[in-house]
Amino acid sequence: MYCYLLSLQTNSLADMPKLTLIRLCFWLCLARMVVSGDLYHQVEGDLVLKPEKSTVPDHITSILWKHGKNKVAEWYKDYGLDIYGTFINRTTLDQTTGELRISGLMKTDSGVYSVEFNSKLLDKTYTLSVIKAVPKPTITSSCNPDKTSCTLTCEGDTTDAEPVTYSWKEGEGPWVVGGKLLIVSKSHTGNSTNSYNYICKLNNTVSGEVSEPGEEVFGSEPSNRDFVGVVVTAIVATVFIVITDLYHQVEGDLVLKPEKSTVPDHITSILWKHGKYKVAEWDNDFGGLDIYGNFRERTTLDQTTGELRISGLMKTDSGIYSVEFNSKLLDKTYTLSVIKAVPKPTITSSCNPDKTSCTLTCEGDTTDAEPVTYSWKVGEGPWQVLDKQLNVCKSNTGKSNSGYNYICKLNNAVSGEVSEPGEEVFGSEGNHEEELGVGKGEADEAAEKT
Repeated sequence: MYCYLLSLQTNSLADMPKLTLIRLCFWLCLARMVVSGDLYHQVEGDLVLKPEKSTVPDHITSILWKHGKNKVAEWYKDYGLDIYGTFINRTTLDQTTGELRISGLMKTDSGVYSVEFNSKLLDKTYTLSVIKAVPKPTITSSCNPDKTSCTLTCEGDTTDAEPVTYSWKEGEGPWVVGGKLLIVSKSHTGNSTNSYNYICKLNNTVSGEVSEPGEEVFGSEPSNRDFVGVVVTAIVATVFIVITDLYHQVEGDLVLKPEKSTVPDHITSILWKHGKYKVAEWDNDFGGLDIYGNFRERTTLDQTTGELRISGLMKTDSGIYSVEFNSKLLDKTYTLSVIKAVPKPTITSSCNPDKTSCTLTCEGDTTDAEPVTYSWKVGEGPWQVLDKQLNVCKSNTGKSNSGYNYICKLNNAVSGEVSEPGEEVFGSEGNHEEELGVGKGEADEAAEKT
């Protein structure tokens, strides 16, 4: 969890040595920072929030649970129990322990929960994320023409199930955590006819699912003198196929130009393929160029260099591209991912009741724009690459009423967008003669002991 301490400085604090100020913020945060528990639960599951026994008063006259600023359950010894809003008919409250139980969890139940006993707010809050279970994944593959290199993809709709992890298992080998894509290549190094099956696994904090074994990627070789050895690697060995990974934007243009040293001096034919399908074919003896399928009217081929140009890129153009000159396949292939530009993000916030701790979320529909990165900027500070959510807490350390603005940024390989500055999370503060009960002299004394 990332926690930014917002120190509202007086002139005297601004004049303090930087190290002393950092130490002061540290001790102040330890003294008053809200303790937060992060929880992940599955849609339609059950949630149990039970305050620690040491924080529950011996004599309870009232209990109030809140979801953000909205009431969930409220009990008064003299008036009884009330359940509010969408929590009605699925929530119970134990009046002796303060335990809250919610069944049939929904996405809208996500957020920060807090509890008060006898009108006194407990320090600890609970940040709940309600997510879906991961689906059972399937494996798809895309190979170069002679099937010496293939890209396997662990497919599954992870909408509302993030964050997820991908793992791969080769044959009887161990599970290895990796990415959504796995690149495998083949080398002939012995006499065995054994071939390999691949399995992928999707996990999140509430579930896990394993695919059916994929088909043998390279299959069995007819000769018992050839051993099919599979090397699983993030970078395919250059002795066989060199793969260049490319990301381009939907509706953008793609230019694939073979290196001059790989192009023969006398060209009689050129053939470009997308996976196993032809894209463009030119043959000097038959005089003319053929463009195939949905590449027609948006593809050109330079017959002197082999350069291929495709405009108006579509998601279906993603895959592996290869080229042959004079019926000879070049070693180098190109793996293209066509993705959308990221949207302009917006910042939403969810705070505990007294607004000393807030969770900011950088919102934006990244469907078909993955992989993306999230960055945050606090006030005039530098950009920092972090997560989609940013947890911030407040310490009042002076008399200034300056507030802080937050900005988030979404990036992928083809685009970047910055949000509008979010509203000041904690707003303007009034004057505070005391620094959260920790005097300047006490803080300095504590700092000097570190």
